[in-house]
Amino acid sequence: MENDYDRIRAGIDFMTAYATGNDSLTQYVGEQRRDNPAAAEQMLDGTAALCALLLRKAAGDTGRTQHEILQELAHGIQEHEQLAEEGQGA
Repeated sequence: MENDYDRIRAGIDFMTAYATGNDSLTQYVGEQRRDNPAAAEQMLDGTAALCALLLRKAAGDTGRTQHEILQELAHGIQEHEQLAEEGQGA
């Protein structure tokens, strides 16, 4: 991929398939792999570029640092996993 626009566009395409559901994601990944041997690397790169853009935007919108936002996300995931484990044990 040549530039950030192409990288982010690829990330948006991948995440759109993800958000649409498992069947769409499976179909999208299959098409990408069939058309391009380096598809997995490009999908990963595009998704990372999209995440980086969203992280910068969230930091700018909230006035918090990117590190603070990442820490909050990690804390939220940990709480979610603990609640799920507690729900399974009941």
